Amino acid sequence: MVFFREYLPHPALHAFVQHYSVLHIQRPSGHATTGLPAKPYPPNTEQCLYFYPFDLPHSIPDGQQAPIAAAASNVVGQQITRYNITINPDYLMLKVSFRPGALFRLLGMPLYHVTDTAADLETIIGRGIRELNEQLPEAADYAAMVRIIDAFLLKKAAGCRYDLLPIDKIAQQMLHVSAYHQLDRFAAGACLSIRQFERKFRERVGVSPKLFTRIARFSHAYQLRTNQPDRSWTDIAYACHYYDPTHLVKDFQQFAGTSPGQLFADDTAFRQFFAGYETSGIRI
Repeated sequence: MVFFREYLPHPALHAFVQHYSVLHIQRPSGHATTGLPAKPYPPNTEQCLYFYPFDLPHSIPDGQQAPIAAAASNVVGQQITRYNITINPDYLMLKVSFRPGALFRLLGMPLYHVTDTAADLETIIGRGIRELNEQLPEAADYAAMVRIIDAFLLKKAAGCRYDLLPIDKIAQQMLHVSAYHQLDRFAAGACLSIRQFERKFRERVGVSPKLFTRIARFSHAYQLRTNQPDRSWTDIAYACHYYDPTHLVKDFQQFAGTSPGQLFADDTAFRQFFAGYETSGIRI
């Protein structure tokens, strides 16, 4: 069984949360695990919370061999490296995707501490998360799980001590593929000098503004190919404001550790492995 769906947050959380995602993959009892491909997760522009009510997955950063075990709840900062995720027999992932700068405001922790890594959310927040982790496996359905997380975040947002600043609104604009060439304008829009803009951006997002816009452009290119698999990489390169296809390939090598075609092939192999499963929602 494969289930995937996105849920909208409570209206009071709109300034913090973009959406919730639920992905549940249950392999039938006795289903062979040999040949099971890992799910490739290349970088995108999200800073997230991840919850795993059932089996805990393992991830392996590109270029490494030792797997990293996830906790029941995790803070994941701005990713700059591809991770390959092992899907265990009862894999249920609930992801909270935040707007740029919002996770910093909610946790009050500089996001550069979790750039390209994950931290156990319980060690950061404490007992409240332990109670949430215990509630999620007992929830009646996926929507009930989302409501539990929604209620927890509403309490956190009510106690938020960090205001929404112009730089946070500017960071949202930087998700556009053309943002790579406009950093001076963005700093001015945030009412900051270039140096102040870069320092505050690292604190609130976890990486430099320039790197963030490169990841945004790379992620958009990969998403275009996922949605339009017959579209050429050359056409995608120019549509995403790359100088030429060579620059697109360099970004894929840096952020995904491989060529555009190979990353797409790896993701396709994962999808095809579960193609025969009963599905609900949209494709994984």
